[in-house]
Amino acid sequence: MKFGIIGTNFVSDFFMEGAKLEDRCEVVAACGISQERLQTFVEKYNIPQSFTDYKEMAKVIDAVYIATPNAKHFEMAKYFLEKKIPVFCEKPLASNAKEVNELVRIATENQVYFHEGLVSLYQPNYQVIKDNLHLVGNLRQVNVNFSKYSTRYDAFLNNENPTTFRLELSNGATMDLGVYCVGFAIGLFGKPNKILSTASVLENAADVAGSTIYDYGDYVVSLNYSKVCDANPVAEICGELGTIRIDHPSLLSTVTFTDRKTKEVKNIGVEQKQNFYYEISEMIDQIEKGETESRSVPLHLSQEIHEVLTEMRRQSGIVFPADK
Repeated sequence: MKFGIIGTNFVSDFFMEGAKLEDRCEVVAACGISQERLQTFVEKYNIPQSFTDYKEMAKVIDAVYIATPNAKHFEMAKYFLEKKIPVFCEKPLASNAKEVNELVRIATENQVYFHEGLVSLYQPNYQVIKDNLHLVGNLRQVNVNFSKYSTRYDAFLNNENPTTFRLELSNGATMDLGVYCVGFAIGLFGKPNKILSTASVLENAADVAGSTIYDYGDYVVSLNYSKVCDANPVAEICGELGTIRIDHPSLLSTVTFTDRKTKEVKNIGVEQKQNFYYEISEMIDQIEKGETESRSVPLHLSQEIHEVLTEMRRQSGIVFPADK
């Protein structure tokens, strides 16, 4: 399958590393705004064609990977879906739930494959977690933290206006690291009964950190995410019989179960390949079967995730131009 890539940031490097492991994936074109960065990227990976116009690139590809700033996802995904070109769009799928619902409508009407690149939800260890939730017994508390200091915050403090903290690009902590926490929780437990969310914002109204509680009745899920401090990136699923611990809510490299009574710690995770391999492989599998959505992250799950994200931002007072 001949892929084109839009965007030449570090996440596109991750895509290329995963593509190397999937023989059916051939990256034949890349598209970017900066000619210099684009040239460096295509030379690094021996990509035969380069474009500064994604509409021109659409003429030479079978499928597209979109890794541009969040605010660009809707317009680009819409274009390719209307051309009936399968779309792998990096998280978050769009700026808000309304845009996501519109993209799902277009994909469904055109019967074209469409999926969201929430990388952790495609990994084998995410299924391991699902399969072993019963080990904890009655679920009572879930804690998920993804906090990592961004060097682009230093750029912001130096008045360089980096893309990471710009409302017009639908960016910020909630729509970056927070998405991993939200996807992790909604994928396992579904939409909560109640959401309580707040955020720390800069003078330009972009958020740099946030905390959210999901109420599920018998148990609560607490999410913490930040772009301006470091904390252990960990997820804990706690029940009356024990706790499942995950070393990272995005990478899911290690998954253990600790029995509450015996204190025995058992490794229940499996060894994994490069993260992007799994979603590239699943996308190609599904397209070859004539399917139009992912098994791991079906379209209804993306819709639920973005309904929750949109409500979290509403409560926190984070408003993007796309929301208006």
